[in-house]
Amino acid sequence: MTAYNNLQQKGSHNSYQRKEDLHQQLAFNASKPFQGGCRALEIDFARHSDATHGRNASYFQVTHKQGGTGTPLAAYLGYLLSFHLATPTHDPIFVTLCIKSSKGDKKVFPDEFDTYIREWFEPSLLLTPGQLTQGSATLGVSVLRRGWPALDDIKGQFIFCLSGTESWKSLYARTAPKARLCFADINITDTTTAVTPSEFDHRVVANINLFSNHAAVWSELVPQLRGRNLLVRGYVLNSKSLWKKALEASVNILATDEVSNHSWAKVGSSAFKVSNI
Repeated sequence: MTAYNNLQQKGSHNSYQRKEDLHQQLAFNASKPFQGGCRALEIDFARHSDATHGRNASYFQVTHKQGGTGTPLAAYLGYLLSFHLATPTHDPIFVTLCIKSSKGDKKVFPDEFDTYIREWFEPSLLLTPGQLTQGSATLGVSVLRRGWPALDDIKGQFIFCLSGTESWKSLYARTAPKARLCFADINITDTTTAVTPSEFDHRVVANINLFSNHAAVWSELVPQLRGRNLLVRGYVLNSKSLWKKALEASVNILATDEVSNHSWAKVGSSAFKVSNI
């Protein structure tokens, strides 16, 4: 059975801004794998605090603006739940939840966000950091030793990963790490040539904005990250040539705005492509 960290998959960038709804983005058609076929999504959100400490649906709102307002994040969590109810044995879905807040007390964010997820989602459907962590080892060491679960073992599950504001997501990852419901990523520039292993003590997802003119550098970096069993998400892959470079470099999650009508926007004839490092 193939480990999840040895797979490549298509993702949508800023999934809430697409003309296709979430169900359409996730739908897979083997005869046209470039039409939707996503196994990863991205939703941006900002915090709007109140006395509920995370139980109010509007506590976190979907927006691309720093501190902006919009539809409650709960609505999008509901779309994911409806997708699960319709297809309970679906492939694992990776969801990047990008923080667009920096003001206010960040210390309460970890508990507030998990409270919100418990209120408006179903935690039993999540693959969590605690499930990947071995004994007293950190998450990073555990993943290095054992990798991620096999694809077939996490059918019907979601993987939530915080992105965005560094100070908030890094605090979330360090605070009671085995109890957290979500993973958190590390943003890396695509001109980085080497990384420090200790950076990944509590975070096992690398998030990289990829540019074609730096491909010679990041094509060497991605295998280095993958060699530690990390997941590598690359964005925004909006051209055929950049998509091809990312696929060849073994990027795990290829995020694009071209969700439909672009025949190159696929990882193959299936929703996942095996890419061992």
